[in-house]
Amino acid sequence: MSAGGKRKGAGKKKGYRAPHTIEAAKAREYLIGRITNELEPITTAQIEAAKGMWIDDLDPNGNRIRVYQKPPDLKAGEYLLNQGAGKPKESLDVTTGGDKLNSFSNEDKKTAQKAIKDIIG
Repeated sequence: MSAGGKRKGAGKKKGYRAPHTIEAAKAREYLIGRITNELEPITTAQIEAAKGMWIDDLDPNGNRIRVYQKPPDLKAGEYLLNQGAGKPKESLDVTTGGDKLNSFSNEDKKTAQKAIKDIIG
């Protein structure tokens, strides 16, 4: 019976990739190639979706107006801005009410020190 521990030659060989990992890498490579080849029309479609589709018309008073056939897609616009200018920092404090997580009152510190002394002896 073996005593355990590291055995020479055990485990996966350096550089080994599982078949599903290889398949995923091939799929990703294919997708990147397709997107790269169609980048101009994809970008144009995203921008058009963000702007919306409209026709210029005249209202009953003869004023020029824009009539949307498809309203602007705010999510597409937000996506484009995030990609181009970077996503703005988002933070949300849901637990502390703005207090620092590591701020203890002097009373809390004394209680913790006493508890540690009681445990250690």
